[in-house]
Amino acid sequence: MGVHKKEREQAELQDNYMKKNSAYLLMVIGLLAGVFIGNAVTMLYVGQRDQRSNLSSQVEPTQSPVPHTADPAALADMENAAAADPTDAEKWIQLGNFCFDHDLPARAVNAYERALELKPMDINVWSDLGVMYRRTKQFDKAVDAFGHAASLDPNHITSRFNMGIVYLHDLNDKPAALKVWKEVLAMDPNAKTPSGQSLAALVAELEK
Repeated sequence: MGVHKKEREQAELQDNYMKKNSAYLLMVIGLLAGVFIGNAVTMLYVGQRDQRSNLSSQVEPTQSPVPHTADPAALADMENAAAADPTDAEKWIQLGNFCFDHDLPARAVNAYERALELKPMDINVWSDLGVMYRRTKQFDKAVDAFGHAASLDPNHITSRFNMGIVYLHDLNDKPAALKVWKEVLAMDPNAKTPSGQSLAALVAELEK
């Protein structure tokens, strides 16, 4: 009996251990999935360089803001560094990028605007600013920022694609979106959306 009882106790302990591990694993998977989905639906991503103003995994409307993930101490350090040397464009860009990456779009807008006062020819900052304007629902400003990036570099596909997203989903201007995306196709007939869909097919679908 003593041996059997010990075996049962060991079996129960192992069973409890497996259940706890399974529960913990499911919790971790759930958290990771939440972070992934949250990022996928609230940003415009994937593009030229490892820039932030990339395209969304899906072409869809803006979403509700999510709580920021910035470390308060790190944020304060970057804000203080920029304020201490306000004529250093790179410090404002770094602050803007940090705020972009940590769901602080209004602060990112402020930092990018300050950076562009000092470094107005930075194409990627204009494009990143366009994304942040969109996140703060300043849609006309988003179009202007993407347009400015495209004017500085006619081959800057990311800004043109993002401009089309704003036209289509935020300003309800399908003709303008189609015009911009046809310009992208003129530069790259094989262009694809980040989800892998052919841009040409997307344009054809919208024209039906």
